[in-house]
Amino acid sequence: MKKALKTILCGALAALLLAGCTQSGGGSSSSAGGESNTSEAGGTSQVSQAEGGEAAYDENGVSPEGTFPIVEETITLKVMFPSQPAIPDITTNTFTQEYEEMTNIHIEWEEVPSDSLTDRVNISLSSGDMPDVYLSCGVTQTQQQVYGTQGAFVALNDYIEKYGKVFQDIEENVPGVKDLMTMSDGNIYALPYIEKCVHCEGSSKMWLNQKWLDALDMEAPTTVDEFEEMLRRFKEEDPNGNGEADEIPMLTFEGGWHSNAMSGWLTNPFVYTSPDNNYMYLEDGKVQLSYMQDGWKDAMVWLNKLYEEGLYYDQSLVINNDQARQLCAADGTTEDVGCFLGGTPDLPGTDVSQWSPYVALEPVEGPNGRVSTYMPYSQITPTAFVITTACENPAAAFRWGVEQYTKDINYRKTFGVEGENWKFVTPGEDDIPADAIDFNTGDPAEIAPFIDGVSWGDEQDYCWRGLGLRCDTGDYKELRYAQVQSGDYNTNMEHRLSVDTQERMKPYYPDMDACVPPLVYSEDQSATLANTETVVISYVEEMTAAFITGTSDPETEWDAYLNELSVKGVDTLLEIYQAAYDARS
Repeated sequence: MKKALKTILCGALAALLLAGCTQSGGGSSSSAGGESNTSEAGGTSQVSQAEGGEAAYDENGVSPEGTFPIVEETITLKVMFPSQPAIPDITTNTFTQEYEEMTNIHIEWEEVPSDSLTDRVNISLSSGDMPDVYLSCGVTQTQQQVYGTQGAFVALNDYIEKYGKVFQDIEENVPGVKDLMTMSDGNIYALPYIEKCVHCEGSSKMWLNQKWLDALDMEAPTTVDEFEEMLRRFKEEDPNGNGEADEIPMLTFEGGWHSNAMSGWLTNPFVYTSPDNNYMYLEDGKVQLSYMQDGWKDAMVWLNKLYEEGLYYDQSLVINNDQARQLCAADGTTEDVGCFLGGTPDLPGTDVSQWSPYVALEPVEGPNGRVSTYMPYSQITPTAFVITTACENPAAAFRWGVEQYTKDINYRKTFGVEGENWKFVTPGEDDIPADAIDFNTGDPAEIAPFIDGVSWGDEQDYCWRGLGLRCDTGDYKELRYAQVQSGDYNTNMEHRLSVDTQERMKPYYPDMDACVPPLVYSEDQSATLANTETVVISYVEEMTAAFITGTSDPETEWDAYLNELSVKGVDTLLEIYQAAYDARS
């Protein structure tokens, strides 16, 4: 299998970014001779052949899914892509060259600096001067809807049916993908890049100092009342053992990854909260906004109580990450914080001795039950590959793109050459622990990446890393190998993140039908949202701080708060959200 992979991928790199179709060298032919093609580079690519010796090229001039070359005679595609720090020259990258040889598709690359990518894409769309393919260009869902229905993007439905069995399998096995990709007219105009990490889907976490809990001979709290009592004991009973009343029971901070009071963990006991989705959730098919519910008021009342008792650090609503870190390990020897919000446990420091005392606390039960924020769409980039109507051979462009999902091409594209840049392993052999697993899947390890010492973001000339199409998720393991990851729960942060998410967060995820998928808006709707969302969310953030600190009373000023939200346009937001959701459903 390993040698076969090398042979198949001897031409595997040039085609991931290459999805446009300007014919060169006489163009693509729909007929073929009966022999394998030999490329100009001297390598040999095999193509499936029909009986009688005729190559199996169809009416579109392309070979069947999974066979190569894709076209009999070389064609050129114009592909726009963003500059990649890890790829100094896409044209000389060996994967690019190999994929070109393998597919018979040459790419004319249009490299755009990342900081000007949005402007460049917008200009090309508005002017009509489009490449054949946008690859990892940040085309928005709204642009996909608008330009797709207007005829600027190629509908991929028929190509998926004819050449995209691998993508059909992804749609079937990865939650939310099909709904996410299908526009209001029923068409799919893009292919996604999928790289899910387990802990990223449940990243709203409260990190609890287990040493303090043990020092007080306490069990982890499971309810709001028990959590509150734990904080009270943290404040009063000297859990760090230094004889001083210097403990900070709980803190949050601004500017971090799910680190502030609105990140979900503190409000979920009262009302479901998804900050990455503009605080939207679904209830019987109706879009709701967390910050307008009575449960949000109840959460503010509770947090104000913690604040007034000194259980919630009084500068939490203004300090940043650096300031919070200083508080977590003030003297470098004893922990000074009982628990804190964040996507990772390394607020006290990145050294294992600093973060290892902290474990993720399961959601606590309140009037809304026991629930954890679930973000199933957060690791899916829905518009990673878009074919425009400038492309003369969209079938070939589609095959060039969709084949990147396949396991062999994906690993050549992402990690390099087997045996040189990565290798297969057997747990229990060659210094690989017998219990070595992939943290994201829990499966026994199969490969060791980066054996050449070149890490993910390092500059190299042999693969594309995160460029192009990929499906790397434990939801559909058929397209990935389980990767060796070093350390254990107490020494490797990724291990802790994975275990804590799967064991302590995932059991409390809501059903998918509570999660609003990314919505697609018209140009007019987008223009309205651009201003109104900012105004509304800014006001919610302002009033959340006021409610928690007691400068405003959520009990007596709640109606005034809701009235001001209406004045600032929240009703318009809800109308647009609901209309966009109804259009997709």
